Amino acid sequence: MDKSDWRRRGKWLLSAVFLAAVVWIVVDRGSELDWVEIGESLRAYRVATLASAFALAMIAYLACSSYDLLSRHYVKHDIPTPTVLAIAFVSYAVNLNVGALLGGMGFRYRLYSRYGLGTAQTTQIIGLSVLTNWAGFILLAGLLLLITPPQLKTSWHMGHAALQGGGLLLIGIVAAYLAFCAVFHGRKRQIRGVEFQCPSLPYAGLQLALSAVTWSAASASVFLLMPAHVPFAAVMIAFMASGLGGLIVRLPAGIGVLEGTFIALLGGSVGHGKLMAALLAFRAVYYIAPLIAALVLHLALEMRAKHAAASY
Repeated sequence: MDKSDWRRRGKWLLSAVFLAAVVWIVVDRGSELDWVEIGESLRAYRVATLASAFALAMIAYLACSSYDLLSRHYVKHDIPTPTVLAIAFVSYAVNLNVGALLGGMGFRYRLYSRYGLGTAQTTQIIGLSVLTNWAGFILLAGLLLLITPPQLKTSWHMGHAALQGGGLLLIGIVAAYLAFCAVFHGRKRQIRGVEFQCPSLPYAGLQLALSAVTWSAASASVFLLMPAHVPFAAVMIAFMASGLGGLIVRLPAGIGVLEGTFIALLGGSVGHGKLMAALLAFRAVYYIAPLIAALVLHLALEMRAKHAAASY
């Protein structure tokens, strides 16, 4: 058995263990849910609150869509800015709701090819966008663990010192990436037949800034829907942990992963009914509404590309 087989089996085992933990949390705590309370909590939301949460979600989508715009500097294509943002928005929305293979990759390859980009160029865009997203994630996670480490259950046997040590490690990884970009920027390397160029230090700084805006705005969207006594840092940690969980267990729209993570981290301080109501409202403003907009936008992009091709 070669290394790739061991790697595949390791990923499968990790996904299975994480999924089992999520299912156990949801089933164990799900029996405590009061659906009447959930319904009342949903009806209690003001339109202004939902609109503000949706606006923050759109800021997150705009920042995330700008990853592709940033990648244009290295790929050097001439697709107009509005079209790049539209393609990235569609891909991101479908990615969140359906999965990376169809959304983050499938839609990008399809749409970029319609506008004249080759497979190698699109692969570069995807690779740089993934790097941008997780570089900022690592930075924010490190800062959160260092400055405001979460209060975990005693049964988890992990105190503040251990969490802060993990935070320092994550910040060190980001510092190493910045140093690497400062020293080796411009150097090229082929990975599976696709050429990638090491970003410059200013580019890496923009990557961190855009990703930080994405994760912060999305976390703020959830925060607005939570009860007033829940700290923003706690919500952000839970949301980012659910994002990491979604990377491990690739379920459409992170079904169960988002809920299980929030219940595990915030269930002791927030009533389960109000917590589930907040997550259902968040799913509406962050997953469902953008997906509907993305499907309409996708049709518009396809029609424009078809019209442009017919005019040649």
